[in-house]
Amino acid sequence: MKKIFKFRSLAMRIWMTFTAVILIIVCSLSMLYIFAYRRVEENNKIQDLKVSHEMLLKNDNFSGNYNNFSRLRNLRGGDNFIVDFDTANRPLIIDINHREPPPDVHTPSFDSLGVKLWMSSFIKGGNMNEKLYREVYDNMEYFFIISTVNYDSSNKAYLISYVPNIVDNTILYLVIAVGIIFIIIGFFTSIIIAGYISKPLKKLEEYTMRIAHKDWKEPINLDREDEIGMLANSMNIMQKELKRADEEEKMFLQSISHDLKTPVMVIMSHADAIIDGVYIDSLEKTAGIIKDEAIRLQKKINQMLYLNTLDYVLENDTKTDYINLKDLVSNIISRFEIIKSSIEWDLSLDEVIIKGDRDKIEVSIENILDNALRYANEVIKVTLKKDGQYAYLEIYNDGPKIDEKHMKHIFDRMYKDKTGNFGLGLAISKKIIDFYKGEIKAVNREKGVSFIIKYPLNCSHD
Repeated sequence: MKKIFKFRSLAMRIWMTFTAVILIIVCSLSMLYIFAYRRVEENNKIQDLKVSHEMLLKNDNFSGNYNNFSRLRNLRGGDNFIVDFDTANRPLIIDINHREPPPDVHTPSFDSLGVKLWMSSFIKGGNMNEKLYREVYDNMEYFFIISTVNYDSSNKAYLISYVPNIVDNTILYLVIAVGIIFIIIGFFTSIIIAGYISKPLKKLEEYTMRIAHKDWKEPINLDREDEIGMLANSMNIMQKELKRADEEEKMFLQSISHDLKTPVMVIMSHADAIIDGVYIDSLEKTAGIIKDEAIRLQKKINQMLYLNTLDYVLENDTKTDYINLKDLVSNIISRFEIIKSSIEWDLSLDEVIIKGDRDKIEVSIENILDNALRYANEVIKVTLKKDGQYAYLEIYNDGPKIDEKHMKHIFDRMYKDKTGNFGLGLAISKKIIDFYKGEIKAVNREKGVSFIIKYPLNCSHD
């Protein structure tokens, strides 16, 4: 059934919606007419019939202007007559108005005398006081009232006032006709509205296809302030961000390929030297260079793989531990001290417990310490303290300052430092710290740079 109402054309969808609304309104009005308006009409007819009947009862000779009620709309087609009975108890119909039925009820099958004799059959004798009947004769419904009267006879006579319940469907037909007219008008209106809506949407579609094919030449300009205009502005913002990401990705791939190519070339050249027997210094030193470059290459590859899978790992790894930051930082530093023995380590570590994944927290701190070790000249100072609901870890090195124009980009995954190396470790650290609702920032000091990490004491991402 769903496929039946699936239209690719926007005009057809709007028209079908418009038509459905009109049909609902027409059906509602029709039902209201059938069940409410008709009931009111019938009650009004009965009330007017009662009034005319009572007025005739007050007029003893049943003449004059009191019997001209058929001019009223609700009593159209109605009549009044007297029923008397002869000695054989046969009904005698006395027409007191001498009026022919109106054209709308005077059909070849209409039998005025037959109708009156039929109504007379409801007289059961005795006194009848404005007895109301609602009966059907020859497929026509009638309302009629019977009352006992005195009419030039020693016997009892009866006054009968009646009106046919003629159903006037003019309003119903009018509602249906107006509904059909509105549906027809709605069809052409829908085409106009759909054209007005779809024209900018087609431009947006073409623009989207250009973006999909990385065509960054021109933004779209619809010069509208409605929702479609807002959508176009959002797409322009998206285009700028995608363009920037595309350029950064190209730059990243170009630079990282060079970054990875260098250790590969060193390894290959020293391996060839060993094979050809023309290596410099000793064989052990040449092999050591190959090993160091292989370790460097492996580290970069591992960082790239780790960064690309980090989002998934963080979202799906629900492991949490209570972590003693003092012990964790001390263990990391003990490993780093061996790497560069010329560096002086100044430590001031308080006991601080946080909650999170120990491995991830360790990686976030290790990358910052590795970065400090790379640029430090003589001193690395590490301070850990608790302040309120947060743990503060500051890692200072006395190396060169960071250019202010690059300061806000050093944690971007595509950022390249002035030495030509990519700081993937900083991007990894920030992603982990952000996941645990912490903060990290770099601050230039009078001499050197500090990296300040702020962890909530209960830093579980939940």
